[in-house]
Amino acid sequence: MYCTNCGRKLPEDGSPCVCRQQPAQPEQQTYTQPVQPQQNYGAPTQNFQMPPQYYAQPPVQYPVQRPITPVHGVLKSFFASPLFLITAILFSVNLLFQIIASLFPQDPAYIVNQIYSNLPYEMQFIVSPGDLYSALSDAQSGTTVGTVIGMLITGGLMAAAYWITYISAKNPSIPAAKTAGLTIMKVFSIISLVVMSLAEVLCVVLAVIFGVALAGNDYGYMDEMMSVIFVFLIAACIFGFVVLIFEIIYEAKVIKMLNSAKNAMLTGMVPNKASVFVAVICFISAAVSFFSVFGDAVLYGWIRVPLGLTSVALNVLYGLLILQFNKMLKNAGMAR
Repeated sequence: MYCTNCGRKLPEDGSPCVCRQQPAQPEQQTYTQPVQPQQNYGAPTQNFQMPPQYYAQPPVQYPVQRPITPVHGVLKSFFASPLFLITAILFSVNLLFQIIASLFPQDPAYIVNQIYSNLPYEMQFIVSPGDLYSALSDAQSGTTVGTVIGMLITGGLMAAAYWITYISAKNPSIPAAKTAGLTIMKVFSIISLVVMSLAEVLCVVLAVIFGVALAGNDYGYMDEMMSVIFVFLIAACIFGFVVLIFEIIYEAKVIKMLNSAKNAMLTGMVPNKASVFVAVICFISAAVSFFSVFGDAVLYGWIRVPLGLTSVALNVLYGLLILQFNKMLKNAGMAR
């Protein structure tokens, strides 16, 4: 038999194998490091450092710095002038008087009496006093609230336009006055131009319709009087038509002036001279408004007097502002 430990032949006397009598030798164990699963990231994993991540940031939008030219200084001086300040104050006061006058309308009976007292005797039979009184009463009761609200909105925005322009021009920390005020003025001028154009078309249409209606009727013994009335109405329509044309030209030139001033404030380019035609119309309107103050006082009472006087002063100031603007451009050597 053989030893199962060392493979020697065992003694025949049955004694154990000699390998069992030797001291046991310590077994040498070898350590095998377990294989770590490798993950393939498409790049070497030894001494690998992730590069810093740079995330795309949205581009910062910086305000465009417009060049400051001598034009900005001239415009700031103009809009910060005492004359422009007085205009802003007087416009606000005029708006207050308009609201007060709308809240306290004159008695329609007084207006009807004043109208009939100044009409020729023959024309007093055309419209009855009762019908005229009812029409005036309905018009006053239906338009008072709407008129006040409209004045607060439109007049308030225009007053804000004057004050925004003046305050920004007076501010020494900014090199150029703001254009928001001129934008508001321009918008209202465009609206006024559109309304006047529509009124001109309506005036022509009504004149034609009224003329055809009068010409097609037989008034018997009143033919001569109706002929006079017809001629008078036609002349009034022609006069109103001419006035509307001048007003349309006036508003168009005002829009052109505002565009030129606004463009100069934005770019620093020399603006065009203001229209002398607009200044002349302002002075003419002041004269007409001055004489109409007395008529308004007779029809509507003393409440209309301060409103009329401030309107006269505003028209004068508008004309003076145009002349001052042209003078400042000329003194700065920018007139063209």
